[in-house]
Amino acid sequence: MKQHWLNPAAFRRVAELVDLMDPVTNEYLRRRMSVEQVNQIYATQVPGVLWRVRYFKDSDPEEFAIVLKPDGSVHSFRHTLPEEAKGESLDQDVAVAIGEKSLRENQHIDLSDWKLVSDEAKKQPNRTDHWLTWQQNAPLDPSGPRHRPANDSDHAYKRIELAVLGNEVANYRTYIKIPEEFTIKIGQRSLLRTLFGFGKGILYVVFALGILAIYFRRSRADSEFRVPWRKLMVWGMVGLAAYLVHALCGTGITRIFDSYPTSTPWKIYVAGIAVGQAIACALLAGGLVLLCGLLWYFAARAFGKDSLPTVTGMPGDYYRDAFWLGAGGTAALIGVERLVSAFGHWWPTTERMLPANVGTDFDAIFPAVSVVAGAILASLFITGAIALAGSFVGAEVRLRAVRLLLLLAVALGFIATWGSPLDFAKHFLQNLVLVGFVVVGISSVVRVNIMGLFLIVASATLLGGAFPLLGQADRYYKTQGYLVLVATVILLALPLIQWRLRAKYRAGMTEPERP
Repeated sequence: MKQHWLNPAAFRRVAELVDLMDPVTNEYLRRRMSVEQVNQIYATQVPGVLWRVRYFKDSDPEEFAIVLKPDGSVHSFRHTLPEEAKGESLDQDVAVAIGEKSLRENQHIDLSDWKLVSDEAKKQPNRTDHWLTWQQNAPLDPSGPRHRPANDSDHAYKRIELAVLGNEVANYRTYIKIPEEFTIKIGQRSLLRTLFGFGKGILYVVFALGILAIYFRRSRADSEFRVPWRKLMVWGMVGLAAYLVHALCGTGITRIFDSYPTSTPWKIYVAGIAVGQAIACALLAGGLVLLCGLLWYFAARAFGKDSLPTVTGMPGDYYRDAFWLGAGGTAALIGVERLVSAFGHWWPTTERMLPANVGTDFDAIFPAVSVVAGAILASLFITGAIALAGSFVGAEVRLRAVRLLLLLAVALGFIATWGSPLDFAKHFLQNLVLVGFVVVGISSVVRVNIMGLFLIVASATLLGGAFPLLGQADRYYKTQGYLVLVATVILLALPLIQWRLRAKYRAGMTEPERP
């Protein structure tokens, strides 16, 4: 910013991590090379993840951004100019010459390996902007006998885009250009895909409305199973606290700053965000209380009110089982997920899209706190949903054939996207194994130990957030990863402490009186 004669202190600023990898482009490359080669392209040629530091002012349409590579080096300088800003109106040849000079001097690019493929001139009221695009001559994907394309255009190429705003060079970026035919083909939705997506939506809605309808029909006349809504409001407050901590210590503030439209006054924008967040908090807390209430009702009908657990006051065996379920169940769940993933690698199929696996908490204010709070919030909803589904089936669905059909429907419902019919079959089998593992584990091992189920879900989620942090070379991120591991150990230790305290309490109660 100072090199462009700008004072950074005069701007509001926010830094965020930007994922630039497109799932469709990833799948196109994966069909022609290995995943390791694709990763190498994103690591050395076309950065897949960048840091973006935005500088803006209240109600000022002119803003700037500094884009950094993961190693901290400058990738580009971006400038957003208002349409009425004054500037030069250069000819095409002059604009191209200025752009080529900038690429040679600032980006150290040998343009003999590139060709200009696009020059779009946009006439503004007081200047002319040029958007220039170069394409590298050599394709990124291999051209050997195994990958012989139908024509020269059936390749992936590295491209560079540069803007000449008046006579100012800015907005340098790199990206991968794949054939438009492939993108169009992937984007097309057949009748079968449309019906499948519509059917999944209908299945989710029918299942949710069925649970609500049965509850409202029976709850008024069924005084024996009256839901203790006031006590369950505690869980709504726990979820709300986790959400607020996750938003304040994670990327929530970053997203607010980054999405600010400079055409709106800052105070009005913040007021709108505050109102929206207040509504979101009310819906989140209310939704969690409703989920817990429905769970309590159907679990009471399926297993009896006396068997329902509470947070405190349970026998020592309950906390002991919760600890072993949390430790052993987490290991078993991770093992099954690894097995399913290995099965997917062993049976390669034609995918529709290939999303990249990028950590979500690198730009959090406090990554460890964000991971822990987010894991607690997500685990509350996931645990409640799994337990509610199991309790509803146990209380209302008696026929094994219907239960089997529900199991198959859930495995089908978790298929988000697929490429070939074999890919659909592979995803279905993977989901069936995972869902079957969960169903058998809950019905045979976990049963009504909700704390144990929560520990399994939370521990697996925490470890999933810790591993990306631990895999970084930077000491700060490693430290944050270790803090998440410490939080996981503390979470698992809580039922162990309760178990030992209950054991000492019972020993004290049965100890004979001293003379």
